[in-house]
Amino acid sequence: MSALSNSPTAVLRFPYTASLAIVCWVSICTLAAVAALLGGMAIVILLLAAGLGLVVWRRPEETLGAGLLFLFAAQILLPFSARFNADSNDMSQMYYWAVGLLIITIPAVIHMGLRRVFDVPLSAKVFLGVAFASAVYAAAQGAATSYVVRQFYGILILIVYLGIALHMGKEELLLRRARTFGVLCALCFVVYYLAVFGRYGFHRETGTNGAQASTLAILLVIAGMNARKVSWVLSALVILLVPALLFMRRDLVAFLVALPIALAVKSRTWKLRLAYGCLSVLIALPGIFPQVAQSVGDQLKEMPIIGDVIPATTQDATSLYERVVQAQIALDEVRTHPWLGEGLGSSFQWDSPIQGFVESGYVDSGWAYLFQKMGLLGAGTFLWLLVTVFTGASRKTAGLTACLSSAALITMFSEPVFFHFTTAPFLGTYAGLLLANKDRRPKPAVVLRQKVS
Repeated sequence: MSALSNSPTAVLRFPYTASLAIVCWVSICTLAAVAALLGGMAIVILLLAAGLGLVVWRRPEETLGAGLLFLFAAQILLPFSARFNADSNDMSQMYYWAVGLLIITIPAVIHMGLRRVFDVPLSAKVFLGVAFASAVYAAAQGAATSYVVRQFYGILILIVYLGIALHMGKEELLLRRARTFGVLCALCFVVYYLAVFGRYGFHRETGTNGAQASTLAILLVIAGMNARKVSWVLSALVILLVPALLFMRRDLVAFLVALPIALAVKSRTWKLRLAYGCLSVLIALPGIFPQVAQSVGDQLKEMPIIGDVIPATTQDATSLYERVVQAQIALDEVRTHPWLGEGLGSSFQWDSPIQGFVESGYVDSGWAYLFQKMGLLGAGTFLWLLVTVFTGASRKTAGLTACLSSAALITMFSEPVFFHFTTAPFLGTYAGLLLANKDRRPKPAVVLRQKVS
């Protein structure tokens, strides 16, 4: 027996640490329950962020799990008031989410240093530079400062989390945290859903927690299938309850599209890759083309039980038609402001098939958002960044590759997931982990040939 095991301090350390962790989590759950009943959830969210910030200060490698799962938990524990009404402008809870994310991220940046955080591929640096120029341009044109800061913050946090994941990220650690705390957040969401079910029944909500959950579920289910761990797959399905219960079509389609993409990446023959690629395209159609989505919705409406359960807003493709209109208007804007668009923080006007004439600083379609806010330079540098990231794709990174691919092909059509601060850290993390895998690949051996005299 080693000297360590004979030490009374060593014997007592582990039970003490476990007991302290149990006390902390019981306290957090109790505070959350009391705040949910009596108010004060914003304070609980900031206290949670402060606690996670201390964890990151002591163990910087926990940054990715802490930041991502904090955002997931915050949107469940402190959902914004406009989630039931898209016309409402009361989204003040987002400020608490943003501040909490900063509290968690700053200790990691201090540990790493700015030089290392921004030691990222040239395409990422150029994209961030274009975003900054676009923000300055919008501010000079009189755009609201709050919108300029918020929209630039989303892209900044994308690149920061890419840098953190690239240099300090551990995919296995992130998956372990998602299995534990992601499932806990999903179960909290089920409790919340049951609490409001009597009033709203089966319903939809506005938010990005479905996209967050979908990406975590993709990583977990593919990792579980690779390792043949049923518990990981079950954890992914529990997390997927969030977009499923909210009938978030785009996030469920993104999850389903990711599975054949992962199989295509892992396949060794071009025939299998082609077959899985065709399958992913077939699954993607309802998430991209309004006519296909409408046809599927009409068929679901005719089913006896399903047609009564699914909300009417999910049974039609009106939202997809609106995204198409937004994309067309954004392309028209590029003709008048080709290089930087109208700038990050600028307002966007379109004739909505649902609401009539709309003027907003936010654009639902991610591609319309990119062209309208950052013009051709923004779109070009973003595509350059995507190409750079996907050079890290390999059979070992099937989960990360599938997750980023489905986000770019499906989710981006419906929301700017790469640019909004509630989802950008997720995709920045996955991009950084993908690039880190590329850097860790074994270099081919160099064979030296001796000249035969």
